[in-house]
Amino acid sequence: SHKKQYRHILELATPREAFDYARAHDSLKRSDWNDVKDDIMFKACLAKFQQHPKLKEILLSTGHRTLVEHTENDSYWADGGDGTGKNQLGITLMKVRHYHNHHH
Repeated sequence: SHKKQYRHILELATPREAFDYARAHDSLKRSDWNDVKDDIMFKACLAKFQQHPKLKEILLSTGHRTLVEHTENDSYWADGGDGTGKNQLGITLMKVRHYHNHHH
């Protein structure tokens, strides 16, 4: 069941292990994932920074700077290593920063 898979992922020791496990079980991905992944990432990042005040302070200290996830092997969440990627994680973090600046 999916609940069993979720629990297993939560018990993994590192983000890399979770990533590898998810990739190995790609067939379990929800059919509308591409439509909802940005919103899910926003909610996850929002929760992360609400739960970790020091990280929130660091995020807010970036002011209005552009944030870029600079990673070669990811052209969706990152910049693809050469600036041609979508940088969705950077964009998401800037949205979270904006939320915290205007809602707290």
